[in-house]
Amino acid sequence: MDGMMGQRLRGAMTGVALALAAMLPAASAEGAKLESWRVLLVAGDDSAAVFDNAVDRLTELLRGKAGIELYRLTSDRRLSAPTRALASARNIDGALKGSAAAGCFVFMTSHGTEKGLYLREDQDAERNLSPGRLDRILDAQCGARPTVVVVSACHSGVFIGRASTGDNRIWLTAAREDRVSFGCGAEFELTYFDECLIGAWPKSKTWRQLFDRTQTCVRLKESELSEASSLPQAFFGDGVRDLELP
Repeated sequence: MDGMMGQRLRGAMTGVALALAAMLPAASAEGAKLESWRVLLVAGDDSAAVFDNAVDRLTELLRGKAGIELYRLTSDRRLSAPTRALASARNIDGALKGSAAAGCFVFMTSHGTEKGLYLREDQDAERNLSPGRLDRILDAQCGARPTVVVVSACHSGVFIGRASTGDNRIWLTAAREDRVSFGCGAEFELTYFDECLIGAWPKSKTWRQLFDRTQTCVRLKESELSEASSLPQAFFGDGVRDLELP
């Protein structure tokens, strides 16, 4: 009798364990998806069309999706409009302000140095958005919400090294702090990194998958160059490791 009861008890416990195990992936996947996003797409320079081209292409991917609050900034005065202000730290701050969205996504593409991102029209900060300035903006306007920042520029890894890397942050950058990225000339439609990221977007479910595919694509595109590889960088905070794309 005791043996039979023991078998039944073990069987019941096994059943409960299997049921819980079956439930965990669904709960985890659900917890990794946000219902709404404040999205800001920034082209920091107009010396080549590649930067605004990337903003336009991402706009096509995101516009019309449920839960997306989409804002764009440009450095091309010909494109400037009430709905597309000039790119500056002040306007980045303003575009992220006042949102009740569950998460923040900021995409910035331009030239860069080890001091930060070039913003051609930002006279207030000598045309440079530093990691510290961006960090203060994100803290003020996005707070503890899941926040994803993509910086596509030479030396953009400086943002990972010098800005906040908290549990709620994801950083994707086009190059290591001491490396340049490629494809920002007038002969290109998109930079290497932007082309790879936009191409990988429809095939990816999570930000990690997006970065892995983008990084592989960039490596393949750069393989024919005699220059040192750009070495794209990423950081995934513990609270957003499996966060899904908008």
